[in-house]
Amino acid sequence: MIMFAIISLPLFLSAGFTLAYVFTAGEVKYRCVVPECEDPSNTVFNTSWLPDSVPDASEMSKCTRYVVRNHTGVCTNQTFFNATRKCDSWIYDPSENTILSEWDLTCDTNRWKLALVGTINNVGQFVGLIFAGYVSDRYGRRTILTLTTFLSGISGLIHSFSVNYWMFLAFEFIDATVAAGIYSAGFILGMEMAGVRGRVLASTIICCMFAVGEMLLGLISMWLRSWRLILRMVYGPALLAILLPVLIPESVRWLLANGKHEKVESIYRKMARINGLQVSDEAIGAFKELNMVKTEKTEQLVVSEKKSPVMQILNSSTMLTRLLACSFCWLTNTFVYYGLSLNSVAFAGDKYTNFILVAIVEIPAYFLTWFLTDYIGRKATLSSSFLLSGAFCLAIQFLPTGSWTFLPLVLYMGGKWCITMSFSTIYIYTAELFPTNLRHSLLGICSMTGRMGSILSPQTPLLAQIMPALPLILFGCMALSAGLLSLFFPETLGTKLPDTVWEAENIGKVQEKQELQDSPS
Repeated sequence: MIMFAIISLPLFLSAGFTLAYVFTAGEVKYRCVVPECEDPSNTVFNTSWLPDSVPDASEMSKCTRYVVRNHTGVCTNQTFFNATRKCDSWIYDPSENTILSEWDLTCDTNRWKLALVGTINNVGQFVGLIFAGYVSDRYGRRTILTLTTFLSGISGLIHSFSVNYWMFLAFEFIDATVAAGIYSAGFILGMEMAGVRGRVLASTIICCMFAVGEMLLGLISMWLRSWRLILRMVYGPALLAILLPVLIPESVRWLLANGKHEKVESIYRKMARINGLQVSDEAIGAFKELNMVKTEKTEQLVVSEKKSPVMQILNSSTMLTRLLACSFCWLTNTFVYYGLSLNSVAFAGDKYTNFILVAIVEIPAYFLTWFLTDYIGRKATLSSSFLLSGAFCLAIQFLPTGSWTFLPLVLYMGGKWCITMSFSTIYIYTAELFPTNLRHSLLGICSMTGRMGSILSPQTPLLAQIMPALPLILFGCMALSAGLLSLFFPETLGTKLPDTVWEAENIGKVQEKQELQDSPS
């Protein structure tokens, strides 16, 4: 538990690294400056004549205002007449500060610049995942976790001192690229530390850590309400990651899979000392045997493991098919999850509170996933959550228009709940489907493919202009397809994490064969 607590700290931070742009590049209330009625160098946001100065008083963030008659003194509703002009400058709500108010990114002509920040962030994560998996599988889980978290802290602090929009955008890409491997590295390190029975609980705790990180991001943003201070508060603690090699060991499974046996015994003895246990050399040997790659493999298997990761996958039709299917499930998961978030009805209320509440809702979904994956299995949980999410999205189209106004919202949230469950399940399922020496690389490929879904999802509101129901129909069809495709995966409940390609190809088969041999004839 001590190790999990330490690993959780970078995971807290990764949520802020991933979603900080929601607040740093968020909307701010603003209005036009009316120089005939106020001194631009000494004015206030709310004035008595403000509703009379704009065509639509319900939304003050306009880029046009009424023309002022020849006037001196205090403005009234008689000051303006029914002719409009474009605004030259703006006054912003002083209660918060984002890049919109920092660099006057106002009106529809600049709206693309705010949307581009989120896209660049996801593109950066896409690029970073290409390298994160290779570095992790080559140099270790702890190495990539320490390196990416520490470098993210440096990059994020520089980011907070951006002097213009383009510098901000460049460091948004750099931050996302460097931080892309933090979550997957922490997830795999935690998974490889857990035993067979504790694997799902470990996955649930790690997923909840990300949700808690989202809640902390919302609280920090609510407190500071300044994009520069938010970045410094979120990224600053990442510099402490330089201490991780002193606090946590490298993954024992990774060490054994890479032939670094001399380091394993010292790690076991250190773990025993931390937990106040006294162990004999025999106990250490037995414990190592539980985690070691079995040496009694055939010579053919040993030769195949010496091949490059790409060749191992290309030479195995089972692994290649599994990788393609997993990649599609990841793409669907991120596309539907973020798409439902972006296309949801904008609820009234404080945006910070809403953000925190949405993060809180994810936690019970993760714990329900923990129960279901251990009770009915990984495959049934993943497939059913995909299928139900798709069914909820499509069912909305068959509701009578104008009746049961609450039911579409219930179905919509049901779809979001189920896709959150599939998000939790697919991480642990993917980690269990691939061998140790390729696990992070292949998980990185799946996550990288999934990142394409989060890049595309912001464009789905444009589909509603063609046909209002088109986004939900697309979400539903993709979720149903992923649910059916996931039925072809092998069940991994209760199985040992595969260390080799041969073991991954034969997940479940060896156990079934053994059970048949042991059964009475």
